Amino acid sequence: PGERRRWGASTSRRAVGCSEGAPAERLASWKARWDAKCTSWHLTDINPNLQRHLDVLLPKSSQPVGLGGLGYRVLVPLCGKSVDMTFLSRSGYRVVGVDGAAQAVQEFAAEHSATGASIGVAMPPEVPADKFKMHALMPICDADAGAIMPQPVMLLEGDFLALGPKEAAALVPFDAAFDRGGLVAVEPQDRAHYLQVLSDLIAPGGRVLLVVVEHDPFANGTLGPPHEITENEVKTLCGNRFEVKLLHREDRLALEEGMRERGVTRFHEVAYLLTRRAA
Repeated sequence: PGERRRWGASTSRRAVGCSEGAPAERLASWKARWDAKCTSWHLTDINPNLQRHLDVLLPKSSQPVGLGGLGYRVLVPLCGKSVDMTFLSRSGYRVVGVDGAAQAVQEFAAEHSATGASIGVAMPPEVPADKFKMHALMPICDADAGAIMPQPVMLLEGDFLALGPKEAAALVPFDAAFDRGGLVAVEPQDRAHYLQVLSDLIAPGGRVLLVVVEHDPFANGTLGPPHEITENEVKTLCGNRFEVKLLHREDRLALEEGMRERGVTRFHEVAYLLTRRAA
């Protein structure tokens, strides 16, 4: 898996809705990309960072007890149709993904649900039904997974940045989160708010596996997405909400043809473990 690309190619942006001049409204450009099938950032394999650091994110020695066999609750912000959600479900974890594109939710259900579709789920009254929809599905069983039955996957359709403290409390804070393409996708001016929402959704002591990238500007002068986020910026954004630990930094310029096509001369993928501090 380490020899395959992990970030989208520039060619996808030539299709309708994939230009850098997409609508300014927060979700419009991403919905347009999904509708136009311009999703080059989507990986068909389990993310190697998740596989490499799964035991750090979700230590088996500290699994929740007294939950009737239920495992950690794991949040996947800006999830798209990530196969990582199915991987986590089949590993015994309860997954909730959040994405604003209905097409992403539909495609994930069509490709991974045992029934080929999801069902609607009632939400707590604190989560406004005019802004969010909850979907549930049971992933297809993996014969190679042995006796482990997959956990249901929940998909919250709506704007992640519109989740406030009231909604976060109603959803019940999570034990962990995996963020591979979320923080790097939002505009720089939205990062602080993104981290605030994320911190509201993670229980004290909960962990986040955060994957970001470091690169120079693209040939057309744009900075992303994916946007560069340096180690100092990660620490500043996390402030007193998360403890930050660098897990690894990998030079992937030679492996990411799409990034080279976009004109970058350096491209690093960096993984961090964030641990939620007590309020």
